[in-house]
Amino acid sequence: MNQMNEVIATASGLPLSREMNRTVTERVVSKMPELSGKIAFFDRANSQIMTSMMTLTMLNGQSPMRLLRQVLAEVNSRKLALAEAQLSHAKALRDIRELEQKPDDGIRDAELLLKRTTLEQLEININGAMKEIACLIDAYEHIKSKHGVGDDWTEMAFEDSEKLFHVRRAFELLYRNILQTGTPHEATMEYLQQFGVHIQVASAEVAGYIAYTQGEMLKGDYPSGGHLENFLDDMARKYRHCADEACERMFGTKDILNPEYVTRVAR
Repeated sequence: MNQMNEVIATASGLPLSREMNRTVTERVVSKMPELSGKIAFFDRANSQIMTSMMTLTMLNGQSPMRLLRQVLAEVNSRKLALAEAQLSHAKALRDIRELEQKPDDGIRDAELLLKRTTLEQLEININGAMKEIACLIDAYEHIKSKHGVGDDWTEMAFEDSEKLFHVRRAFELLYRNILQTGTPHEATMEYLQQFGVHIQVASAEVAGYIAYTQGEMLKGDYPSGGHLENFLDDMARKYRHCADEACERMFGTKDILNPEYVTRVAR
């Protein structure tokens, strides 16, 4: 058995029954340390950019309170994943200690290699979970700072923002519908009516914005997505009162939020 095979055999703890391809083996042994080091760069599912720009905004748009709620949901899920990884890590350490006390029977070293490799991967996963939580904490702080949300914000603040969010979201979907098919979709019309916005009025607003934007583009002015977001913000503020009117029409009061049902103090 050549020297390279002996390296592999020692690493695995198992005897090799046939000669290994020397070129392949040398290639793996020479480059594996570099690749193993780079694996740690991708110790989580998403990049910081994807987490901040996509995960947090999915179905939430740019609503500050919705973004904060999504941050908390993401952190909560990662807390559980982190706790599970830490438990698995502790068990792997225990198993390694127990294996190290056993005599080598030709299998022990291979089991040790597997456990140590698993332990290394668990440590990468734990580090990745910690990085994701840190990224989410940064996003949380940035959102609060940008939108003037104090540390003492409560569930009431979230509830108070909901009508504005849903009116804005309905206009956002309407804009997409008209761009796609030239007409509002049935689900979007239902959404607008649920929050008291007149479908024809909303359609006219969106059609007017599309025509205006098209005119600007013909003049060589190509606005960014922020231009659209500003329009949606304007529509939310302009037609939020429709949600109050719909609420009063159905329930006899424009505000059905009961402060007694919300959690006042974070645990």
